[in-house]
Amino acid sequence: METQVTPPNMPENQVLSGRITRLDRGWSTVLLDTAETIRVRNIGVEVAVGDMVSVSSDFERIDMVHPRRSALTRRNSFEGARGMRQIVASNIDTVFLVHSVNSPPNQRRLERELVLAFDSGATPVLVLTKTDTISPDAAEAARAVFAEITFDVDIALVSSVTGEGLEKIRAYARPHTTIVFIGASGVGKSTLVNALVGYEIQRTAEVREDDQRGRHTTVAAELIALPGDAWLLDTPGLRAVTLWTSSDGIERAFPDVFDLAGSCRFRDCKHLDEPDCAVTAAITAGTLPAVRLESMRRLVAEELNVEEEQAERERQENRRGFRKTVKPLE
Repeated sequence: METQVTPPNMPENQVLSGRITRLDRGWSTVLLDTAETIRVRNIGVEVAVGDMVSVSSDFERIDMVHPRRSALTRRNSFEGARGMRQIVASNIDTVFLVHSVNSPPNQRRLERELVLAFDSGATPVLVLTKTDTISPDAAEAARAVFAEITFDVDIALVSSVTGEGLEKIRAYARPHTTIVFIGASGVGKSTLVNALVGYEIQRTAEVREDDQRGRHTTVAAELIALPGDAWLLDTPGLRAVTLWTSSDGIERAFPDVFDLAGSCRFRDCKHLDEPDCAVTAAITAGTLPAVRLESMRRLVAEELNVEEEQAERERQENRRGFRKTVKPLE
């Protein structure tokens, strides 16, 4: 545990403010406004890396989590935590969705990541790494495959080895902003982080030859200072990109489907066998891939399931609370 030093001349019972830079098994590392770093327990409060918090003067607890201006949130993927959320990153400005160009393009995973990023309130950017491992033509071909579903989302081709594309990433790291990287294990996030920071701050590991998958080299989300008063939030590889309840993330991730739906005869068109359905007409004409509609339907159904899980969890908690308040007859 890090040394906890009381700032000089601090009034008794003063509440200090700071930002959470790392979470480890129930502990929060907090960078205080006084520039000191402390660790406190997470007790009875939901916290995430990037949160602005108030810490009690005895350094024993987090008193309050300040309102988040953005949050990358997914459904908790652990069994027994149904209907609960996991905040991956808080108070972020740009979400870099990291994929490797030397692996088969995974458009379905990217669709999920786009929904999460749009719902977070931050700006998504697609990063295609390891361009030094393939030819320029192959890299452009990979970009074209992903561009079929990214639309207006910026795409950066990057090599952490040669430095290609790093300046484009750095351009998003403006003073007093926070950028975050998410992606599967083995896509080169840790190597990219090291290249941006300028020294090896994250351990890296080789990917397996047979399936191009890597081991988790980042074991905990962490906020890392960048040159120019910016912050980089590195996250462990996300095996499961599970959705939380959405605001307009699905609509923004599937503009091709929603734009067509606006021309359907019926406002509540299900895009099945209704007459004058613009979506099914586009699929028949070959201008909209059928997989896009099916993928959107799966994500909508997943979010509805999350809402049902939340409702069931609330019912169970209410029943437990009711049983505690009702005394047995003597």
